[in-house]
Order: sequence, then structure tokens, then C-alpha cells
Amino acid sequence: MPAGGNKGYPSRYESRLTLKNGKEVLIRPILQTDSDLIIDIFNRISPRSTYQRFLTKLEVLSEDMLHHFTHIDYETDFALVAVVEEGDSDAVIAVARYMYDPAEDNTDLGLTVRDDWQNLGLGKTLLEMLVSVAGKHGISRFRSMMDAGNTIMEKILKDLGYEVKYSLRSGFYEVEILV
Repeated sequence: MPAGGNKGYPSRYESRLTLKNGKEVLIRPILQTDSDLIIDIFNRISPRSTYQRFLTKLEVLSEDMLHHFTHIDYETDFALVAVVEEGDSDAVIAVARYMYDPAEDNTDLGLTVRDDWQNLGLGKTLLEMLVSVAGKHGISRFRSMMDAGNTIMEKILKDLGYEVKYSLRSGFYEVEILV
């Protein structure tokens, strides 16, 4: 078992990525021990980015949310994080995840990139990698809610060439992605 204690940790999904600014980041599956790093990225994204990710004003992440985000099975729930060294420690600068909800028979897709690391190709690459992982687990359809003003995510989905259907529901888009 890897450091961090995640049973079944899929190290095959670890890679390095050079961004448009020339900086290199480590891409890896999330670990159970990443709670502090997830709190850090949450505290360092703007209220606008928080709202676009969670579709509500959220001041703190609850212990239940942290546990749910970091304790995954690497099949029906999967998350990739982008990690850089900042000072003497690691920092998560982006998270891409999918989560299957058997009650809804739906796989939700989520992406967060720290504001100071946006527009460098990281979100697009992480999403593409995550969808590839999902495909290896038999997932080819996603349904998520999205802020109607999230033009960055719309552009990423268009650039990746996925079939996307948007339906307006109570001021938000219900987005269905077929890959």
C-alpha cells in the first residue's frame, strides 16, 4: 500500500505535466491523507470559483465533505489532483473528480483550478485525463449542474470535442456529457 494508506491506489495514473507558463506539476490520484491540501486549495480559491464549483456560497468544507472527497474507491469515485511545491511543502492547485451516485444512476463531474493557476491548460488536461480514466471503468456519460455563466467550462468542453447537451433548470445548466 502506498504512503497515505489508500488501498488500491492506482499509481499508473501519476504523471508530470508542463503548463503553458513552463512550470511542471505532478498529476496523481487523490490520497486519503490529502485533507489538509484540499482545505488549502479551498481556502485559496475566490468566492466566485467556490460558487462555480459548488453552486452555493460555501465558507468552509465540512469534515464529511473532506472525507467524501479523499476516501474514494478509484473506480466509481475517482479524483486527480495537480500538485506543485510551494516553499517547503506541496500544494494542490487543481482537482478533477467524478462521482457515481447509484440512487440517481448518474456520474457527476467536477473541476476546480486555483485562480492563480487558471488559463494555463491545466483544467482542460485534467478533465481529459479524468474522462479517460472513467472510460477505463466503463463510464462514458456524465450529468452535472453548472452555473449558466461558467463560460470557461463551456469552452473547455467544446475544445475537448465532447457531445454536450445543456438544459436550463432554475437558473443553472444541467449538463449531459457523452464521450
